[in-house]
Amino acid sequence: MKQDEKELIIRTLDGDEQLFGVLIDRYKEGLYRHCFRIMRDEEAAEDVAQEAFIKAYVQLAKFDQVHAFSTWLYKIATNIALGELRRKRPALLDEKLFDILPGESNAVDLALYNELYRAIEQLPENHKQTIKLHYFKGKKYEQIAEELHTTPGSIKAWMSRAKKQLKEMLS
Repeated sequence: MKQDEKELIIRTLDGDEQLFGVLIDRYKEGLYRHCFRIMRDEEAAEDVAQEAFIKAYVQLAKFDQVHAFSTWLYKIATNIALGELRRKRPALLDEKLFDILPGESNAVDLALYNELYRAIEQLPENHKQTIKLHYFKGKKYEQIAEELHTTPGSIKAWMSRAKKQLKEMLS
């Protein structure tokens, strides 16, 4: 850890709370960018970054100064962001979770994708095939119905049931 950071932390813990502002100024932009990469929403990223600074301040006495302050701060922010994403998971399922493709650079997206894929594998076969053909292969309901030898109405019903089951599994 940088010597000046160590001094700022020691003096903050000794009662000079104003010095924590120097650490905030130093890391606020980088932490915001880190949070934005996870949350993909400006307002949510700002909220997570702010909450991370507050939590870091409150828990500053627990900080192990063997590690870099930035590493500890980013870990706090990552944990907060992941908690927010878990709470929002049912909404993500409807909005954008199926848009996540494996191989994207965002580790959080890849983890969500893997969790989603494992849940899909647990669905009944017709639901699983419907989800995979529609979201991963980009096929329309009519095409899926033809491929699975059923009607578009059945595909719509299977899709609805599959989404409901996935929401329950991922909640």
